Amino acid sequence: MRAYHKIRFGIPFTGSPFFRYDDELGWKGKKVFGDPSSKRYKIFFVGDSFTYGSGVDEDKMYYRVAGDILNAEVFAYGGLAYGTLQEYIVIDKFIDEIKPDLVVLQISCGNDFINNLWELDVASFVSNSLITRPYLIDGRIEYRFPRRWGKTRISLATHSRVFYFIFNRMDRISSALAHGGRLYNVEEDIKERGADLANFRESVVVTGKIIEKMKARAGGIPIVVFAADDYQPYLGEFRKICAANGIMFIDRVPEAIDRAYTEGIDLFLRKGDMHWNDKGHEICGKVLAEELTGVLQVMLHEKKV
Repeated sequence: MRAYHKIRFGIPFTGSPFFRYDDELGWKGKKVFGDPSSKRYKIFFVGDSFTYGSGVDEDKMYYRVAGDILNAEVFAYGGLAYGTLQEYIVIDKFIDEIKPDLVVLQISCGNDFINNLWELDVASFVSNSLITRPYLIDGRIEYRFPRRWGKTRISLATHSRVFYFIFNRMDRISSALAHGGRLYNVEEDIKERGADLANFRESVVVTGKIIEKMKARAGGIPIVVFAADDYQPYLGEFRKICAANGIMFIDRVPEAIDRAYTEGIDLFLRKGDMHWNDKGHEICGKVLAEELTGVLQVMLHEKKV
């Protein structure tokens, strides 16, 4: 089986077959599609690991909860550690097939900004997925490995178990040191300096351009963005980007999750993991349904007119 993954997907023998290579996306996500010919309102949910939903039954996912309440036909695509550009590529790839009435983009504030700029991704030992991903560079999509000397590293790790083991150990140690505050952590730098950090300012600009591309590709199809977390300064910057593009931004989900957590409700998959279990997804789905009800009512009114 390992030999098959090596030959078929180019994954090192000691690597996980989970992250299968994809020419456009970098690696494949999870696709859950309804009926494109449905007469119900069609909602296309796109996001990262929160939309991928590892460890949660499909019928418990937030988009299923929201879709059932809204009586909508649901389409979803989520990729572990996806950045905003990968989510744009997903929309670009499937929007003509689905022809949705509404696109809902789920974001993880901090990860998105870091993953959207190669220089920040390289500097991170926390948000870096260590997989070749697309970046928007000078208006063009380029695929790069998020470490210095990336091509050399990929070549060595792909053809040698020894080098793969060495690189893997180095990255694990660096991540542990960064989490422990004993190694430079770009996330902490952004938290302290915000817009004073040049690379973060550049990431905000790049992220804004990606959202612009997303809106242009959607054409007349409305886009709604919701945040799965409320980390600053990222949340505030995403809010500004959405406002500049006339996109509805929902930030109630983290508040609802925090409120339920303080009431003693178990909402997470495991200790120290920010990803939701089925109860967390239920809360998120209900909040989204409340927010999207008004959007769908406006759409219904416009169709009648």
